[in-house]
This record gives sequence, structure tokens and C-alpha cells, in this order.
Amino acid sequence: MGSNPVVTTKLSDLCELIVDCPHSTPKWTDSGFVVLRNQNIRNGALDLTSPSYTDEAGYNSRIKRAVPQAGDIVITREAPMGEVCIIPEGLQCCLGQRQVLLRPKKGISNEYLFWALQSPFVKHQISWNEGTGTTVSNIRIPVLKAFEIPRWFEQEPQIAAQLSAIDNKITLNRQISQTLEQMAQKLFKSWFVDFDPVIDNAQDAGNPIPDEQQHRAEARKAVRESEGFKQLPDDVRRLFPDAFEESELGWVPKGWAISSVSEISEILNGFAFKSGDYATSGQFVLRTKNFENGEVARANDDVFLPDSFLDSHKKYLCEPYDYHLVMVGASVGKCAMIFPHQLPALRNQNMWCFRAKKNSIAHQSYVKYMLDMLVSKSIGLASGSAREFFRKGDFGNQKVCVGDELIQSQFELICSKWTEKKAKNAEQLDSLTRLRDTLLPKLISGELRLDDVEAAVVQETVSA
Repeated sequence: MGSNPVVTTKLSDLCELIVDCPHSTPKWTDSGFVVLRNQNIRNGALDLTSPSYTDEAGYNSRIKRAVPQAGDIVITREAPMGEVCIIPEGLQCCLGQRQVLLRPKKGISNEYLFWALQSPFVKHQISWNEGTGTTVSNIRIPVLKAFEIPRWFEQEPQIAAQLSAIDNKITLNRQISQTLEQMAQKLFKSWFVDFDPVIDNAQDAGNPIPDEQQHRAEARKAVRESEGFKQLPDDVRRLFPDAFEESELGWVPKGWAISSVSEISEILNGFAFKSGDYATSGQFVLRTKNFENGEVARANDDVFLPDSFLDSHKKYLCEPYDYHLVMVGASVGKCAMIFPHQLPALRNQNMWCFRAKKNSIAHQSYVKYMLDMLVSKSIGLASGSAREFFRKGDFGNQKVCVGDELIQSQFELICSKWTEKKAKNAEQLDSLTRLRDTLLPKLISGELRLDDVEAAVVQETVSA
């Protein structure tokens, strides 16, 4: 590596199988056998959080050419083109549409081939037809087989190991953040939706439970009697009342405040910045396309504004942990929190920013999960009702059960620690992603030697 010229081998000579998918639409079912879809394959990862299924007959018809195995590589032919993933252990699946299955020959590192297919060296071949000098929108099988793959032979497993080590840390960071998010969601639901601590206190005090809460009370009793149940600490339990009272929202904990969204949170608009003002560098503009899995994610096509906009448009500046909601268009209902390392940033149009009011008893953690709850409720609304729901006045008038100042402070104390950990993970993830994306082309092309990067990888993964 380094000064040596790049040696290449055709993809067809590296694979024992290159199998196109069936050119038919699967029979979709609610359960059964997983069908891989292009939407599941993004940025080198297979995301099956929302899987699609077919029945046994459909599965059998789609594996006639080849049964996908652990370690096989799937590459998308179009819409989008050139996305890849490795089939993990234990997954029984079949190809969907516009996909090709690659099975490397024995002695060829599937991980190296996976990374090589994502390198600029190969990406150029995917998107550009050398014969006609034009870009292409899909990959034809003969063209795919003819792809030239850079070869480093005995060093290929080591190259793959370096890149995969970074990628594994990225995956771990994401999993930790997902776990923290689930913990916070569960706590919010327990305290402010199901009122579990209030039910516990009412049962212990022998106070009546409203009929509307009886089903929940019975379920809660069973949970408390189950093995391994952990009660809230006494000092936290004492913050909750032991009785319910009727309100405009139905039965709620006695003494708890009912407020509108606009009473506890700012609802701030974005600004329709002009494309003519955009610059190649400067201040990041937050757009709805940056909303990903509840967080702000930077994109390759991010836009920027000159530094002067920080003063001229300061009312549209984001603050740490602002929570944003898309209220129009195809992405309506998508939310995203912005973290400190992503600032400064200016809010674009088509979103609202929610920021807990300084004179409100509610804190930002409550505002976030309250907003998630309201948006979740809106999903089942008819289109006309949903449009009304996402009108600023109507949304701001939505009533929610807030609790009291002590409970809000306790909830913030717990959740803010998780949010800060998520923010740190997001910052590390961005750093690791930049490192991976910097090393990938240089390792595959031979510009860097393995010795040059091992120390950097170790330092970055340890610090992360």
C-alpha cells in the first residue's frame, strides 16, 4: 500500500454467486418471512425496525435462484442505487425488488468487499457509464459483474477490521442512545399518562380508583406483585398524590395542573431563507431533511449562510436541546432534538421549535415527550382533522396534564442526564463517522498504509 499502483479484480471473479432478485412484487403479509426492501438498506446498514413480510409460498418463490445466507452482501440496483448491507447471522429472509445478492468466494473477505463497494473508487463505477460518458439511474447485471474492485490481498481482512471497528462503535453508540430514549419514553408514560405512582399510592392508602382507571389499576397491581419489581424510592413516591379528581381531561391526579401547550412552551417559527443567500460554508441551516429518528442529523447536501445572519436573523437561532416538529408536507409529524455540538444553527421554514418557557413549571424533557405523545395521537386522525391539529393555534391550545413543580423537577433531573448522554453519543458518532468516511477511500485506494491509521482508530474509538 502507499506508493504501489492499485490492482483490481472484476467483481464476477470475486463472487461465487451474483444473483438478481425476482422481477415481481412480493405478496405482502402482516407476518411470516422477512422480505428485504431497499428502504431497509441505508448507509451500509440493514434496518429492520419496520420489516416487511411474505408468506411461505411467496418466500419459496423468491429463493429459487439462491437462499440468502449470513455473510452474503445485498446491493440495491436502483431507488436508491448502490446501497449495500451484509446479511446478519440468524436472519431468514428473501430479496425484495431491485436488489442483487453477492456471495464472495472462499478466501475473499466479505467485509472487505462490503467496504470496497462503498468506496468512491467503486461508487464512481456505479453512477457513471464510462462507455457513454453519462450518469446512470440503475445498475445492470452485466455492468455490476464488470465492476473493478481494488485488491490488497492479504491485507484486506485487516483493512476491513479497521473500518468495521469504527462502524461497530457507531452502532453501539446508536443502540445506547436508543435504550436511553426508550427509558425516558417509558418513564414519561408511567408518570404522566398511566399515572402509575398515583395508582400505587391510592391502592396503598385504600383510596378509591376511578372506573376509568380500574383496568390500569389491576394491571399495575399484578406488576407490583411480580418477582423482581422495583418500587420507586420513597422520596420520589411521596411527590405523587394518592387520589384522583375529575378534570377537562378526565380523571387526573389530584392537584395536578392542566395547561395548554402554548402555556408551557414557546412555539417558534422557522424562516424561509432564500437559496440565493446560501454559501458553501458558514452557519448551518437546519432543514426538515435533517430530522432523523428524533434527532438532528447532518447531511452531505447541508446548506449554510454567511456569519452575518447570526445577527440579522438571531430570532431563528436554535438553542441546545430545542425540539422541532415538521408541521407541513410529506414529513409532517417528524420531530428532532438539536444537541449542543450542532450549534450554531438557524431554523428553516416548515418547522416549529418547542422550548420550555422560563416561567413555566414544565421543563424541556417534559416538553419533548409531551410533544411526542401528542404527535402520536395525531397519526390516527383523518386528514382534515390532522391538518387542523397541525395549525399553530389549534396545536398550542392542546391541553396536557403537567403535574406540579416538584414532579417536573424530578422528571427533568432524571431525563436530562439521559439526554446529555445521548448528546455526547451523537457528538462521538459524528466524529467516528467522519473518521470512517475519511479512512475508507484512502485505505481502499492505497493512499494510506494500515500502520498510518491504526493509532488514529485506537485513539478515536477509546475516546468515544
